[in-house]
Amino acid sequence: MKLKSILLGLSLGLSAHALEEANIYDEMVNRYEVPEYCEEAPRELFWKRMAVATPLKAYEGPLSYKLRYSQFGCGLGKKGALVIAPGRAEGSPEYYETALDFIKNGYSPVYVIDHRGQGLSPRILENSFKSHVDDFMNYVSDLDYAVEDILENLKKLGFVKGKTPLMYASNSMGGGIGLGYFHKKGSENPFTAAAILGSMIRVNYLSFINKEPSVLNNMIYSETGVIAQGKLNCLTKKKCARYARPGVFGDYRPGSREFIFSDDIKEMEKFMTHSKARYDLKTYLWDSFDWSKIKEEEYGANENWQGLQLGGSTFSWTLTTTKFLKKMRSKRFIKKLPNMPLLILTGTRDLRAYKPYKDGTTDLSRHSGFCDKINKHNRYSKGLCTFVPLKDSFHEIFKESDEFRNLGLKTVLDFFDKHRP
Repeated sequence: MKLKSILLGLSLGLSAHALEEANIYDEMVNRYEVPEYCEEAPRELFWKRMAVATPLKAYEGPLSYKLRYSQFGCGLGKKGALVIAPGRAEGSPEYYETALDFIKNGYSPVYVIDHRGQGLSPRILENSFKSHVDDFMNYVSDLDYAVEDILENLKKLGFVKGKTPLMYASNSMGGGIGLGYFHKKGSENPFTAAAILGSMIRVNYLSFINKEPSVLNNMIYSETGVIAQGKLNCLTKKKCARYARPGVFGDYRPGSREFIFSDDIKEMEKFMTHSKARYDLKTYLWDSFDWSKIKEEEYGANENWQGLQLGGSTFSWTLTTTKFLKKMRSKRFIKKLPNMPLLILTGTRDLRAYKPYKDGTTDLSRHSGFCDKINKHNRYSKGLCTFVPLKDSFHEIFKESDEFRNLGLKTVLDFFDKHRP
């Protein structure tokens, strides 16, 4: 399917999604392997990989750092542009399909951030598999640098700050990063509206280690327990850069990703999606796609980057992330959020988000309650935040099967349309 046919689909008012799930794997593999160009500017790539220099404070690596992000699309969309912040361990190439969906529905270009130390961005520790950050606010600062670069890029396309809509969407960790960014920017926030999906608000840490929600486990793997373990190990920089759970999540092993259907919903939840095709597509990007040409042409000799693969998180990541989330939910933090409509969309079977019970039932009160808290304490509107549960969906809504993904996408698009100037 060429870009022209996608735009034709938009004009004909077809469904929100650009590609059918049954064909998604083959279609997307072809797009990754064969460069696509903009018809109105034949030398302009449809998928461009961008770099922006940011300061870096880390245990290893250079003092300056080139953060990466991807631009999908050509001209400015009739509804504005979009920035997407992925979750932990996700890279911008994984959002190519999602970018096509938003472009079809009037949002272009679509910019997808590669957070520090993951995706297309260079790694900051010698071990490139470690998911590491010195301070969670580094992610927020990086997003700030990237958005400023994006705004400069958009000006060349006719974007007018404050008049042309600029939307924000995210998955998982990208939600927490976005909220940190909105808080930091305040009235200078350039976004018109934000939709955070499966957001990092309060993490179900038990889901990472497959433990039963007993009283003892709930204490050990509570936020307080995770922070205590992190502080103990971060007494020295060397220990702080170790894997938090090496026995469970260490280095990534190629060939270890295999989607297996099961009648047990608990087993299926671990894959974060019902869609084998979209799960396999990520596996293809991690295990099979040849990144050598891109590495040779786009990365410096001192940049530690081999591909998208990422392993487990370090103690530094778990400590600073958990401390940030506690701060993010505080009344003081919420009061400084800008006057911007916010959608929190969460799957009712989102293993990373729900509060688990032994009988298998789930509780999304941590997400709905956070939205209620925003509406109660922000200074602008009692309806600033909207919470929507997506029944039976797993964690990665943008990578879910069409049954859930299409409804989630429509919810986001309707929300954006409602709040466009």
